Parts: sequence; C-alpha cells; structure tokens
Amino acid sequence: MSESKKIIGLMLEDISSDYSRVFIDNARKAIPEKRGVRLAVISGRYTDSDVPVDSRSYSEVYNTVFQLGEMCGLDGLIIHPGTLNAGKMALLERTTRGVLRDIPKVIISSALDGYTTISYDNTTGIREAIEFLVNVDGITSICMLGGREDNYEANIRKNTYIECLRSHGIMFRPSMFEATDMWTDCDDAAERLLERNPDVRAIFCVNDSVAVGLYRVMERRGMVPGKDIIVFGFDNTRMAETMRPPLASVGAESATIGQRAVEMLLAKMNGETVKSEKIRTKMYGRASFDYTAYEYSLRDLIKGDRDFIYRMFDDCFYRYRNDMIDREAVDLKRLYYEFISRMLRAMNERYLSIEEFNDIGRLIDIFFDEDAMEYTDSAKLIQCVNRLQNAIAAAQKMHGVNINTYINRLFLRMKDKALSVVADKCGSIIKHETETQAKMKEFLVRAGMAEGVRGLFSQFGVLGIRNGAVYLFDEDVRYEPGKDTPFPDHVHPICVMKNGELYMMTDERRKCRLDEMLTRRDLSSRCRGYAVFPILCRDHIFGVFVSELEDDICARGELIAMELGRTIYLDRISGRVS
Repeated sequence: MSESKKIIGLMLEDISSDYSRVFIDNARKAIPEKRGVRLAVISGRYTDSDVPVDSRSYSEVYNTVFQLGEMCGLDGLIIHPGTLNAGKMALLERTTRGVLRDIPKVIISSALDGYTTISYDNTTGIREAIEFLVNVDGITSICMLGGREDNYEANIRKNTYIECLRSHGIMFRPSMFEATDMWTDCDDAAERLLERNPDVRAIFCVNDSVAVGLYRVMERRGMVPGKDIIVFGFDNTRMAETMRPPLASVGAESATIGQRAVEMLLAKMNGETVKSEKIRTKMYGRASFDYTAYEYSLRDLIKGDRDFIYRMFDDCFYRYRNDMIDREAVDLKRLYYEFISRMLRAMNERYLSIEEFNDIGRLIDIFFDEDAMEYTDSAKLIQCVNRLQNAIAAAQKMHGVNINTYINRLFLRMKDKALSVVADKCGSIIKHETETQAKMKEFLVRAGMAEGVRGLFSQFGVLGIRNGAVYLFDEDVRYEPGKDTPFPDHVHPICVMKNGELYMMTDERRKCRLDEMLTRRDLSSRCRGYAVFPILCRDHIFGVFVSELEDDICARGELIAMELGRTIYLDRISGRVS
C-alpha cells in the first residue's frame, strides 16, 4: 500500500564522488519538511572505452539502474547529464518518449533546447581568479587541466579560461592545456602539462577532483601548491578544504545548484512557469592560492557597522548563506555580529571589563558549539581571524592605546574552539569509519554462514543501516548489451530497516508494484531522501537496495549492494537458493 507522496528523481553519475555527495546533500536539505516529498537518487557509473573490458561491462550492467528509474513512479525528475558518459543524450531522448516524457524536469549544467536548465555562470568566478593573478600577482604563465569534450561545463570553463587570457594580452597556446577525464586519477595528464610548461606559475583545474591528481604529481616532484605553483579548482567541494594544502576553488556565490534545482522542480510540479537560471560564482581563496577579495580597513573597523561585520561573516563562513537553515536553529550570523561588534566597540572605547570579557567568551563558545565550523574550514577561519587581529592591532596602535591582552585572548579562544571542534569531528569520523568497516566484516561472515535468502537477510541489521529496504525480483533479470533490460512490474520486499530495527517481510507482504517501491509505508516517513542501488553480479540483476540518504551511504551503498549480489549469485550457482 502506498502513501500519498511525491517522488523527485535525481539521476546522476557516480554517487560516491565528492561533488555528487555535496550536490545530493544540498538537494536533500531543500526538500520541505512535512510536505510528503521524497528524493530518490538514481546514480550510474561512467563508462569509458579506455578502461578494461571487465570494468566497462560492470558499469554497463550497473547503468541499467537508469532504466529501472523510469519504472519507479517518479513525479518529477532532475537530470545531471554533465556528469554522464558520451551516450548521455540517449538517456534524455528516452525520457521524452518513455513513461517520463510528461513529468516536470530540470536539467543540470546543460544548455538543451526545450528544457528548464540550471547551471553555473562559470565566467564570473574564473574571470575573478585570473584577473587577480594577472593584475595583482603579475602572473602570466597560467595553464589549465581541463575536462572531456562531451562535458558541457568543461567546455565552458576552457573557453572562459582562454578568453580571460586573451583579454589580458596573453596568447593561448595548445601546449598550455591538457584534457582529463575529470576524475582524481589524472596523474599522467598532469605530468604531461608540467613537462611541456616547466615555467608555469599557476594552474586552473576544471574541478576539484582533477586537482587531487595534480597535487600528487607536484608532491612527487618536490613542489608545493601555493608556493611553487598556484593551483585553483572549481566546485568548492568539501574535499577542497581537506586537501593539504587546502585548495582554492571557484564556487557558488549564493544558492547552490542542488538547492535551486529542487526549488525549481517543486515550482514546476505546482504548475508554475519556471525559467532557466545561471548561478553566479566567485573565487574562494585558500593556501593553494592566497586570494583575498578585500581587506579589513581601519575605517571599517572603527565604524564597525552591521554590514561590515556581516560581510566578514560571509567571507569566512561562506557555506552558511548557501545552506538551508532550520528555523529553530541558532542564528549564527546574528550571534557572530553580537560578539564581534562588542569586541570592536571595546577597541573604540579603549576599555573591556572582565565581566564583558567573560560574556563575550560565553557567546564565542555557544557559536562554535552550534556547529559554526560546518560552514567553513579551519585554515580559512584562522586566516580570517589573523587578518582581523592584525587590523585591530593596527587600529589600536593608531589610537595609542593597548587592550590587546583581552582582545587577543578572545581571538585565541575562537581559534582554540574551532580547532577543538574540528579535532572532535575528525575523531568521530574515524571512529564511525572503523565501526562501519567492522559491521561490514561481521555481515560478510554471517552471510557466509546463512542458509538461503531469508537467512542472508536476517543478518541485514548488522550493517547499521537506519532506514532502508531490500527488494528482489521473482527471477533474475539478465542484461544483454544493446537491448532494454526486461525489468518486471513487481518486486518482493525481503527485509526493511526502520529507525534501526530489522523487519523480515511475511509472505503476504512480499510483493508490491515496482512503481510503489519508494512510497510504501515500509520506508520511514521521516526520511526525505533515499538512494537506489542495483543488486547485481556479472550480468545477473537480482533486485534493488534502497537506503536513506545518510552521510556515509554514498560511499558504501554500492559496496553493500555488490556484496549482496555476489552472495546471492554464489548461493544460486551452488544450488543453495532456488
């Protein structure tokens, strides 16, 4: 039995990439609470003729999930063709003639006629970065690690890069550009670019993933990003913050693409007229490119008005304005204004009492305890605090007064709290990953001892999935290259995880229509999003694993489905399962 719910499908490639995880998280947060709307992520795999046949064959079988997605009863669809393979147009053509032809759609990062699209305005952030390199740093030797020819945004970014060089009187030569497949394993391309351009001073990477490969090559050569060669990427993913040194990157200036795509699609589903959009971008400086959009002037510090302090906040906690903030959550921007304005007032009044000092310290603690570090990275925060600290010291010197002891202790408190929060989070992540690996190992051990399908899935709770379900077909579906895969109209729910509890489905409840799979009451009504993973082995497709969009499911969902498929396959060929 299905509930009255709306299902938004999100079709994209490689759910485990850092870009996809950020995109999905932004889209999920944009789903309104208590509106009966769910996000269903249907992710495939990139196929390339250069990869080994076995890997390519696996990807081709895996990508039948897109065909399966057409049968899931979607009410709206977001497609990210910019990350799909060279045959991406076939997917779009299918949606126009198949069961999805009449549902509202939003296309990401493309310029297809007749569709509502949303993409980055790639030009603004790239132009901002190159203008700074040329006009401020005096650098003219700027190369690019680009993307695939079949990628819309990669071509836009390449053309913008070339146009920016020419507008500054810099001649572009083909040797200054090297194409990549847009993934992290682009070491060979980075090597070729550096070999051809030994005097390069700056390299623009088409996305943050490509910068990972460049970093590896530079490390092998004894080079440091930001010192020997300035490096900046695109997308401003969380991965950029954790790279060493942190990677400067071009990213959205305001709302994220994932957020706006959902908002636009919901408006279309409500019958509203929605026009295509472009999201402005800006440069976010980090250690690999010490870009500074503005300085904290003495005049601004002395004045200390709301707009200036809010600008400081937006500069440092740059993800806050792009996030969907809970109405009941603490207003971090307002809280930041409260303690910074009081510090600036103390500077101007040349006095800070011990009572005021303690109260400001209390506000700083609240600020960081309310997850302020989710919206920045430690290197960026320390850089911003140092700039503010240096500017205040200069202002106090101009006034001929010194209350640096108290003010500096407050700044030190900000840094200590930030680093403490980051350290605690890293510790929690490591602990969670260790526990997850242990759970996976325990499941595999128990699965190996289980008898039959029900025995296998009676151990499913060991995995620690909070909300999800496994659906199997009556008979194995066989993949044949070049043909549509004959998926059945019905599936059997075998087991369900609901709020951490495992439920094995009884025989009378072990059948449902495929287009009701994502709206069943079996799945927790509190979840706003699920990811769909095909359960397969070789050319056999056994069913579907559906899991809530938890933080780590993007990284381990495919692995879980793969292990389920392998176990079922081995059981069936050995005759243990009928």
